[in-house]
Amino acid sequence: MSENVKFIVTEINKLLGRNYNLIGFNSLSAEDLLQVLCAVLLKIQQQDNLDADIRIESPEESSIYILTTLRILNYQPDIDPVAFRQGLVRGDVEIIHPVLMWLLTHIDVVQKRAYLSRFLVKIEIPPEYLGDSEISLLHEQYLSLVDRFKTVHKEREIGKKNVETAAELATDLQAMGKEKEAVTARITKIKSKAESALHLLDSCRMLRTERDKERDLMSQKEQEEDTMSDLQNSLQRVERELQILKRDGIGLTPQILIQHLAEEVTVQTAIIKEKLPSELNAKKNRMRALSVVKEYSYLGPDKIIGMRNELDAILKDIQDLVESKISKNDIDKMEPFRQQAAAVGNMKRNALERLEKVESSLEELQLRLKEKQDHSRALLETSAPRAEELKKYVNRLKTKSTLYKRCKAEIASLKAEGGVLHRTVAILEGQIAQSYQADIVSKVVIPENYTLDNALTTNSQLSHSILALRTNLSPIIRDIKVLRQTARETDERYQKASKSHNTVETTMKNTTSDLLSETKRLKDKLLQDTEDKKQFEESIAKMKITEEKLRSEAKISSGSFNSVGQTLKQELRKTIVSEEKTLKNLNKEREKIREHTIQYESQTQQWNNIISIFSCKIQCAEESKQTDGIVVRRGGAETLVLQ
Repeated sequence: MSENVKFIVTEINKLLGRNYNLIGFNSLSAEDLLQVLCAVLLKIQQQDNLDADIRIESPEESSIYILTTLRILNYQPDIDPVAFRQGLVRGDVEIIHPVLMWLLTHIDVVQKRAYLSRFLVKIEIPPEYLGDSEISLLHEQYLSLVDRFKTVHKEREIGKKNVETAAELATDLQAMGKEKEAVTARITKIKSKAESALHLLDSCRMLRTERDKERDLMSQKEQEEDTMSDLQNSLQRVERELQILKRDGIGLTPQILIQHLAEEVTVQTAIIKEKLPSELNAKKNRMRALSVVKEYSYLGPDKIIGMRNELDAILKDIQDLVESKISKNDIDKMEPFRQQAAAVGNMKRNALERLEKVESSLEELQLRLKEKQDHSRALLETSAPRAEELKKYVNRLKTKSTLYKRCKAEIASLKAEGGVLHRTVAILEGQIAQSYQADIVSKVVIPENYTLDNALTTNSQLSHSILALRTNLSPIIRDIKVLRQTARETDERYQKASKSHNTVETTMKNTTSDLLSETKRLKDKLLQDTEDKKQFEESIAKMKITEEKLRSEAKISSGSFNSVGQTLKQELRKTIVSEEKTLKNLNKEREKIREHTIQYESQTQQWNNIISIFSCKIQCAEESKQTDGIVVRRGGAETLVLQ
């Protein structure tokens, strides 16, 4: 709500040139709010009497003006119209603020609608005045002018849109013209660069066409190869079928074929005459029984009991007939033939059933064979994998196999480790159980004078002694707790102190190392400075000596400055020549010394080798003497005494 009020205040200040703030606008009275609303409506309608005071008018007139203006501007209130009118007359904030919010948010649309309402809202003339010819003529002219205004306004709006679109098109055309010029300039540059290589374009075009032709020919070749492979496969299949037919046709004669057909006809006739009628009769009997069962309305328990009794009676009659037949003395001569006929019929029936099963299995096998043939044909039609795909597949299998082996080895190691851990757990549990039993046995101490009679007294004595020990131990335990607490605190303090000591020590070491390095650097710098100072002092002394010489020579010669310079040059030349001679002599001496040093080094090396050889010989002789006998030295001579 505060945001809406802020928006209203800022827009009113912009529109009316006022200087309202949020607090002042909220403190306005109802009449002031109505005056502000009327001022906004007048500004929207672009009228000049903005300073008109609404307070001099009656509330009814002001409400009528505001309502008519809002109706023209097509304002739709959110509440009941009656309550809206009453609140507007009273100047309620809840009514005026939404109106101002709507007007200021849709200011452009509202101004346009107010402008059009000035010309399009028709003036209402009473019908009694329209009877006058002049008034009616003026009214017709007024209506025609309104219609003309509508058409002119529409044309003006269309013209505005066309002007805007024309301006946009003009700017677009200018931009496109600039782009066209840039593109043409670029094309000319490219053409000028490519004029020397136009034959290459023709050759590229020809190369492209030839490659397209080659691609088409390759595709045709592949299609022809596919068709040839299909034809070869079909030819091979037909040849196999022909070979099978030839193999089956070997040894066949018309008599054999007629015999096979006759056998098949007999089998089919037997099936038609014997098997199918029996199956048909069985089906009919079943249908008859089902129809009979269906005709029964409801089988109650009484009917079921009666049917069971009838069935028992029929079974009893059948049994009586069988017994009477067996009890007859006369022998039936046709019985063996009947048995043989029944056996033959059973054999035929069994053979027909087996034949039916074999035919059904043959059909299933043929269907499976057809599926396998289709599958093999599809496999033949599919292209074989390439070498790269096979390599990728093999590499993938290798990686998977290595991963499987590694995982298997890890699982085996984990299983072995688990077994070892289980074994150790079992051993530890056994040791714990043994130690627990030993502790229990060791703790169970029976007094010497323990008997069943004095058990109560010994128990009471033991309980008293335990209580006494507990009372004696309680202060010790408290002291131990206090000591443990103090020990823990001292440990913590020690840890903190050791940490602080370590940090201080490290910082001191760092600072001392920095200071030592700094002092060393300063000492080196001081020594360097002293050496530089000495060198400078020596050079200054030399310069002073030369200056004194020059002054003395200048005084003695009393000549010009040129003579002094010549004498100085001569002296410098003499010194340079003498220094060069000394340098040459020193170089010669250095060469001689180098030669002598090389010679002396070789000699010393030889002497050292000789000394090492003699020392080895002496050592070997000493060892041999010690092993062979005793050496006796007398009068500078050595004698070996053998042992």
